[in-house]
Amino acid sequence: MKNGFRTASPTCLRGTVLFLCACLLMFPARGGERKRNDIIKIATVNANYRVALEAIGRRYTQMNPGVKVEVTIVARDFETWLRTRLEGGGDQVPDIFNVNYLVGYEQKGYFIWLTDYLDQVNPYTGKPWRDTLDMALVERYKFAGQIYLIPLDYIEIGVFYNKDLFKAAGVGVPETWTEWMDTCRKLQDSGVVPIAIPGNADSFWVGTMGWLFRLVGDAYLRDLFPLIASRPGDWDYDEARNGNFHYDPDDPYCDLYAVLNQERLINAVMPPEPGNDMRGIIDFQGERFRAIHQRIRELSRFFQPGYFGADDNSVLQLFYRQRAAQAFFTSANITAIIRDFKKLNPEDRFDYGIFWFPPITDDPLVQGPFRGVGGSGTSFGIYDKKDPAHTANCVDFFMYLTSPEGGKMLIEKTLEADQPLSGPSAIKGVKLPPEIAEKFDVFKGHGYERLNFRGLADEQESVFEWVTIAQEYFARRMPLDEYLAAYHASVLRAIPRLQYKFGYDLDPTTPNHVDKRSDLARNPVWKWNPFSNGIFAVFLIVAGFLLFVSYHTFRAQGTTRHLTITAYTLLLPTFLLLCTFNYYPVLSGLYHAFTEWEPGEPARWVGLRNFHTLFTDPYLWAGVINMLIMTTATLLKATVVPFLAAEMILALRSTRLKYIIRTSFLLPMVVPAMVTLLIWRLIYDPNIGMLNRLLEVVGLGGWTQSWLGEPHLALPSIIFMGFPWVGAFGLLIYMAGLMNIPASVHEAFRLESTNVLRRILAIDVPMVRGQTRLLVVLTFIGSLQDFQSVLILTNGGPGLSTMLPALRMYHAAFRFSHFGYGAALGLALFLVILLITVINFKLFKPAEEM
Repeated sequence: MKNGFRTASPTCLRGTVLFLCACLLMFPARGGERKRNDIIKIATVNANYRVALEAIGRRYTQMNPGVKVEVTIVARDFETWLRTRLEGGGDQVPDIFNVNYLVGYEQKGYFIWLTDYLDQVNPYTGKPWRDTLDMALVERYKFAGQIYLIPLDYIEIGVFYNKDLFKAAGVGVPETWTEWMDTCRKLQDSGVVPIAIPGNADSFWVGTMGWLFRLVGDAYLRDLFPLIASRPGDWDYDEARNGNFHYDPDDPYCDLYAVLNQERLINAVMPPEPGNDMRGIIDFQGERFRAIHQRIRELSRFFQPGYFGADDNSVLQLFYRQRAAQAFFTSANITAIIRDFKKLNPEDRFDYGIFWFPPITDDPLVQGPFRGVGGSGTSFGIYDKKDPAHTANCVDFFMYLTSPEGGKMLIEKTLEADQPLSGPSAIKGVKLPPEIAEKFDVFKGHGYERLNFRGLADEQESVFEWVTIAQEYFARRMPLDEYLAAYHASVLRAIPRLQYKFGYDLDPTTPNHVDKRSDLARNPVWKWNPFSNGIFAVFLIVAGFLLFVSYHTFRAQGTTRHLTITAYTLLLPTFLLLCTFNYYPVLSGLYHAFTEWEPGEPARWVGLRNFHTLFTDPYLWAGVINMLIMTTATLLKATVVPFLAAEMILALRSTRLKYIIRTSFLLPMVVPAMVTLLIWRLIYDPNIGMLNRLLEVVGLGGWTQSWLGEPHLALPSIIFMGFPWVGAFGLLIYMAGLMNIPASVHEAFRLESTNVLRRILAIDVPMVRGQTRLLVVLTFIGSLQDFQSVLILTNGGPGLSTMLPALRMYHAAFRFSHFGYGAALGLALFLVILLITVINFKLFKPAEEM
């Protein structure tokens, strides 16, 4: 004891100092030499190329010892996966990946500009890099005169048809749209489905229906391109690309290289304004857009029944089983069909062909034949990690990957692994097997569409809004005028979001595309904000814990001090894990709910603005109604059905039978939830699903439905999933509660009555109130938080018929990258759950508390 203060033991002080030093070492030092060994990380959505990319990586490592190549496949929600990695930064971000999944990030300076590298000699060919690439395709993806991605192959959509069914119906390959409609009518009269197409929300969003809309839209709107193309004086005008551009309706490639000015595009969709000739050029309620949608609706009369509930696999099965004469597939299906046909019995195979979409020749508004909407199938770019030496390694590997040797290995290894090719190779000198190359020829020579009005400028929130209303229109539940008005309103709502995201001031002559990363370097944010800097936050929490430990250690005396140090030392790992993975994310989410937080940008405090948006969000409130319906149904399924099942099991006299039935109800617990969801999606499939097939077998074919494709059936179908709803957890809880009821209580009741129903209501139900309260709380929390079943089955569609608040939160944060608004939705859900839980504990009290 010195000066009235108790001194800490040397062991305690030494341990505290060492731990603080270790925490400080967690902060990376700037500068330093790079490691001799380097790792190049590749991430791709193209799972079919996994084996080939891994083989190419091993071959590259053999030629360049010390440089290792790692391949990661993210087959689903790749865009979401990338956005979260970019937000984390550092080594979490892959080096080479499909950069076309991050639309707009090239404008923020996240990728390496490859333009200058293309003139350098590729060490694996001895020629300039550009000489081995399809530069016509590469040039298509330029931004502001710079190249940031390189395609490895092509992909395109076409019409696959069954030659045998065509012959049986007495029809041939149509030459015009009118002939195509006649062909579809004859096929329909012959008893087969004329056209099979997926029509679920994902198909509209990123699949076949979205591509079909782009295809028809380009045929009617391509002559508007010159009005919004960059011109002299614009900030992005490129004399080499736009100087000689002249619109030629007979040349499908006339606008391939011309630069489109995004601010002219935005002005063009805005209402007319006196004195501003850029406004009002594109009329969403005009005759062109009417004709586009009327043509697609005309075609949709020949789609399979219930196509809104069909996915790609369902369409493929219809085509394979020869129930559909035509199907819209991409070039990637060619090698997949060849592979699958080898597995079929000879009598199940058929001769198929591919034709391009027949042109519309009877409408003066149409500007020419249909052009391609695909382009690059697999496109890679390099993320800029601000490390020149590492970038050099990535570029060198990229050169090898796109060399004839690398391209040949990509094709050969993929085919050897029995995986499909996306399309023809975009690397010169790489040839396909003749039988495959012949099938791919139909996709070539059609040009590429340039104007895409599936939303505005592919801004994902506007695409989502288009999907919800497009499904309503094509299902004939929304009049064309109402749909076009809602469509235009959605596009106008996207303009402020694009302005904020890319810094547009709507003046095409000023360069407003801000390099966000350079801007942050010039105006750094406070990096010690504990709500944004997780390492610093954990450091503060642990430092506070250590001070707390030190204080109690100082106060301890004798042997108590040693016990105190031991106790807190054992508690430290658990405390650290809880703070890092439980408490910090909650506190960070609470803070970010009051911020505007976009990927790659610092969170900006906006107060209650997110909550104002929340209360005016129509998609959220549509989800609230669905949530109330689903939660009510889920509560009944989680309490009433397991309780009745428990009563019936306990009423059995045979102990062996009790055990068998109880075990049969518990077995589904070992099946992963994802597997269960996929099984039910297959059951509900409108064309090959077990439910519709069963109805047909028992003579109720008129009852068959598109269970997930009709708004009035989608939500009830999701609720019905899991029938007979005897949840294993609820069953065990109720059985334990019922078995715990004293036998004397039942014996006393039997003296008054032998009515079983009366006994259940008067004795059993009140005695398991505690169990009921537990199940109600857990079920309610799980129901409000759960969205994966809807995400997998319908993604909120058709329209908004299965939208949920939790799914809206997921879309806002990970589809649209509004992390701040997503956090606000999460906070609102937390407050609702907390309120209902408190009310539940007040209402449902155990029997012993009553």
